[in-house]
Amino acid sequence: MSSHRHDEAAKSIALLSAPNMSVAVNLSMKLAEIAAAALRDYPSGVDVEIIEHHHRYKEDSPSGTALKFGELIAEQMGQSVHRHGREGRPGARPANEIGYHAVRAGDHPGQHTILFGMLGESVEIAVRATSRDSYAQGALAAARFLAGKPAGRYAIRDVLGL
Repeated sequence: MSSHRHDEAAKSIALLSAPNMSVAVNLSMKLAEIAAAALRDYPSGVDVEIIEHHHRYKEDSPSGTALKFGELIAEQMGQSVHRHGREGRPGARPANEIGYHAVRAGDHPGQHTILFGMLGESVEIAVRATSRDSYAQGALAAARFLAGKPAGRYAIRDVLGL
């Protein structure tokens, strides 16, 4: 459904859209935003890499969830380059990029690791699905949240109180 159609629908119903229905993923997105804001002015700079693992049948790369992590981080830190993988001799890593790396193997339902690398230390935020049940649980939480809500647009963050 297009954004315009979402806006139209939200005039008459409570509508929730999210890049991912997992509660853990959405909580991790908030943690990544907090980390990005805190590290924005780190004296030696911060390198951001997003590594994601999914099953062999996944057709998009990087995943929409990985791209959303990158978007949220870039809003806080200002990176303007989003590089998908590395190959050859690309030279020194530019300060204004977020790197994405996709692994496709087996039946893995989803894993994302957000790496904030500084000189002498690093922070990782990792979220892993062990089954697809987590997406259903998030959808059920969203449905309970929306029950009785007035018409309008809502986000999974509203469900989680973030």
